[in-house]
Amino acid sequence: MLKKFLMTLCLAASMGMVLSGGLLITSVAQADEAKVGPQVGKLLQDALNASKQKQNGEALAKLKAADAVSGKSGIEQLKIAEMYGYVYLQQKNYPAAAAAYERTLNSGQLTPAQTNDRIKQIAQLSFPKEVNKTIEYTTRWLKATGSKDPDMYAMLGQAYQIGGNDKAAINATEMAVRNAQAAGKRADENWLRILLKSYGKLNDAAAVSRITTSLVTLYPTKENWQLLSSALRKQAQGDDRVALNVYRLMAELDLMDEPRLFSESAIVSIQAGLPGEALKTLELGYTRKVLAADDARNQRIMNDARTRLKAQEQNLAKLEQTAAASPQGLDSVQLAEVFMSYGQTDKAVATAQQGLKKGGLPDTDDAWMLIGRADVAKKNGAEARKAFAQVKGKDLGSIARLWAIYAAKL
Repeated sequence: MLKKFLMTLCLAASMGMVLSGGLLITSVAQADEAKVGPQVGKLLQDALNASKQKQNGEALAKLKAADAVSGKSGIEQLKIAEMYGYVYLQQKNYPAAAAAYERTLNSGQLTPAQTNDRIKQIAQLSFPKEVNKTIEYTTRWLKATGSKDPDMYAMLGQAYQIGGNDKAAINATEMAVRNAQAAGKRADENWLRILLKSYGKLNDAAAVSRITTSLVTLYPTKENWQLLSSALRKQAQGDDRVALNVYRLMAELDLMDEPRLFSESAIVSIQAGLPGEALKTLELGYTRKVLAADDARNQRIMNDARTRLKAQEQNLAKLEQTAAASPQGLDSVQLAEVFMSYGQTDKAVATAQQGLKKGGLPDTDDAWMLIGRADVAKKNGAEARKAFAQVKGKDLGSIARLWAIYAAKL
């Protein structure tokens, strides 16, 4: 009977019981039967039987009785603690199970390998309710084993984040990402979200942009694009040139889901001398039923865009003459933007290329951004990516890389 019980207990512990996020109940070497007396052995057997019948209250009562037996051997104490852990796991009471397994760790009955397995298990069982214990045991396990397990580093990072230590959260989670990449695996989406949250709390705009770019590259969901667009809008505040390209990308990705986004985009377009683009933006808002027909402010913006567009169209021939006569390319690039806002992509690209040939530009970023967007409009993803790769400026370059990610899906 006792031998059968000990074998059953070890089997139950080592069956690969996967509970709550892949927690693995590790086995403990089978005890010398002589060290488990009949009184404790029977109580343990009764506790196991009760737990199998889902009578966990009865099982815990038997274990308390076993605990009360005087003069217990080290193996008996170990087996009682093991059974406590088993019962608490059946109840999904993971903090209590972790506490029980701490008793086994302190019993002095485990081999070094079993000790390390148990440390890892306690760390996992403690998360996320007891983050200090998670941090303590995860750090202890990583140091003892020298492991580069990305999942454990990520759990450590999240524990730090829950505990309010964002710098430590970033260090641990970045380690998880690097170790996963070194193993030829991609970072888990949740790890990147941990980093995004902590970098955001530390107001590290550059890191937020980097992580959100990784998010949409690896996991190009609409939700992740929305996270990215929100971060980019904050980054582009005060820079209409960047903001306009952010809004353009958002419109392309169908992320313009608030009235103010259409209004802001239209106003930036008007200020950039592109009333035609402003008008198209507002019309898109009405088509997608984001803008209300009775919104007086947007109607005023739309009327202003129409008035400016009419004046621009009447002056278009003069703008073309000025661009053709100018030895510098800036007028050509600006005219190309106007053609693009009218939907004349081929003419826009040809005019932008003329501007590039003339040279004398503050930089070539606007021209290459336009050429890339034109290729996107033509569903020519490969050429679009080549164009976006030519955008070198720090701020526009980050937007261009996002356009390139989108273009790769075309």
